[in-house]
Amino acid sequence: MKWDNPPLALFAIPPLVGLFSSYIGFQLAPMIEIQEKMLSDLSPLVLSWLILLLLASIFMLKIPKEWGEPKEMRYGVLTGVIVVFLPQMCGMALVFCSFWFLAIIGGWVFVSTYQWKYDVQPFRTGLWLGVGGLTGMFMGAWAMSAILNV
Repeated sequence: MKWDNPPLALFAIPPLVGLFSSYIGFQLAPMIEIQEKMLSDLSPLVLSWLILLLLASIFMLKIPKEWGEPKEMRYGVLTGVIVVFLPQMCGMALVFCSFWFLAIIGGWVFVSTYQWKYDVQPFRTGLWLGVGGLTGMFMGAWAMSAILNV
């Protein structure tokens, strides 16, 4: 879908949903008692991701037909939220993947500068929306960890 003007709601809503999911994840994670240190440290991020997945599943039912084929766009959103997050989870074992969140944030910001100018497939628009949610989740996780550790 090509827009005449940048759709500010599409720039703002996915990261805000991601921020909200990280807030909920970081608030709920301490309530879950996990004995192992590594799993305890990962639980806020994984819980934030699961909440983001749930919220994305709910919000993607509201995708209007004017934006393109909703089914194809839903596949893009799920790919953005699920597949793009997997290297971050591998980052605990691989040093290269531990900085994956920087590539996600930088890539989403870069694509956001031109996404609205071109007529792209609905899958790519959905992928952009899903990665936008991950961007907000990663920024929210960084902010919550900074706030809670101070």
